[in-house]
Amino acid sequence: MFEKIKVLIVDDSGLVREILKKILENDPQLQVVGMAENGERAVELVQKLRPDAVTMDVNMPVMDGFQATEQIMAYHPTPILILSSVIDKEGIYTTFNALAAGAVDVMEKPSGLEGNTWNKIGEVLIQKVKQIAKVKTITHVKGKSREFSKQSGPVSLLKPVRYDIVGIGASTGGPSVVMQILKNIPANYDSGILVVQHMASGFIKGFVDWLGNACEVKVKLAKDGEKIESGQVLVAPDGYHTIVRGKKTVGLISGERVHGVKPSVDILFNSIAEVFGETAVGVLLTGMGSDGADGLKHIKDRGGITIAQSENSCTVFGMPKVAIEKEAVSKVLSVEDIIRTLNIIHNER
Repeated sequence: MFEKIKVLIVDDSGLVREILKKILENDPQLQVVGMAENGERAVELVQKLRPDAVTMDVNMPVMDGFQATEQIMAYHPTPILILSSVIDKEGIYTTFNALAAGAVDVMEKPSGLEGNTWNKIGEVLIQKVKQIAKVKTITHVKGKSREFSKQSGPVSLLKPVRYDIVGIGASTGGPSVVMQILKNIPANYDSGILVVQHMASGFIKGFVDWLGNACEVKVKLAKDGEKIESGQVLVAPDGYHTIVRGKKTVGLISGERVHGVKPSVDILFNSIAEVFGETAVGVLLTGMGSDGADGLKHIKDRGGITIAQSENSCTVFGMPKVAIEKEAVSKVLSVEDIIRTLNIIHNER
């Protein structure tokens, strides 16, 4: 007999709480052990019930989803799935702040209360809850988001090469790490930066705005034909693979999903490898699955630098682990050392 995954539901709507309970308990592996109407009550119930996973609403009275996530991750770290509306701009910012505070993932919360609307997300919701329940959690203290390994230093750049492009790929747990990296990149950074972040449909524009408000570098959603410029970050949009077309522009292409996702890190990294060769840097961050590993190997084979995030700084050591096993990685680094390495590239110009 398997042990059930214990879930706490947090939402200020009693009807939504009941809908979520019904959806989740359709799966025999899931058990709803409690429900909370606001963040303050959620913090109390996490301490009391010790659930394996939490579904967290964003906009609630008394204490919102961000504040609740901060409290839970500081005192009783628990995997949290944020349920957020993509049409609520204020809620989007709260959502990404919650991800930065330690929430594992986000998915869209239906705007209406019709049963059919919720039933459409049922299977995805169940799978997300099962996935996050397996994720290791790390205590997050306000102002100190994560303890990083100090064991390995930044990459030693021995080749007298001008690095023209930095490609970054991330999935589960990635938004907060991407934010931390980009916040530490100066506005006059010498290379163009391209980012693929796996994310639930509809959230990527909010992610770009959230990054742009906090970073010195310019952050934009990539468009077909967009110029690659120094000191600018282009983030791959929903529903298209992003590639480089020559050294000066990016392109958006349709086509099939790769590893079940679109945009794919592999598609971006493979095109970067072909066009930029030894002047490319590839960085593969936290995430489930294997997307990015083959593309990172391609960059390495063409003479570029390849970096994987270290296991103890990852929310999910999936994508980096596969890349390491494929011998696609020049160096395994903590997030702090990834930042140092990217800044060495800039300062050695």
